Amino acid sequence: MNVYKTKLLQNIEAMKEKLASMESELNKLEKIKHFPSEGEIYYYYTPMGTVCSNTVTNDDVEDLKVNVFKTRDEAKEAYNKAVAIEKVKRRIKELQGDWKPDWTVDAEEKFCIMYDHIKKLFITDCWYVTEHYQLLPYMENKTIAATIMNEMEDELKLILL
Repeated sequence: MNVYKTKLLQNIEAMKEKLASMESELNKLEKIKHFPSEGEIYYYYTPMGTVCSNTVTNDDVEDLKVNVFKTRDEAKEAYNKAVAIEKVKRRIKELQGDWKPDWTVDAEEKFCIMYDHIKKLFITDCWYVTEHYQLLPYMENKTIAATIMNEMEDELKLILL
């Protein structure tokens, strides 16, 4: 019985050491690798929509914060979304002029376009004093929002879906 007890205690000690080792491994700070890092290929789009690639050098790694993508397809998709946002913003400006929401006036309606994933369609929503982050500007009335939804469905799909 003594030999069995000694062996059992040795096994327990070995398990404790292994657990301590595993715990220290879990507690190690993980170094987060940011994209792109030196030596990696990245893709970007030009203002004309051309997708280009480049390799990161030590000199330019700090300058690469926006318009940097891992794949050519991601860069093209981002360009198409940026163009769609700009088209919708320009159309909203045509329809409402220089109107800007005044968030201090709680009687003023401010409309935005959202996508209802249950109904699978674009809807308008109205806010009074709570400003939510939007890729598109708030609109002065529901008619403008409806016009945008009717005229620019393809662009809205690129932006919101």
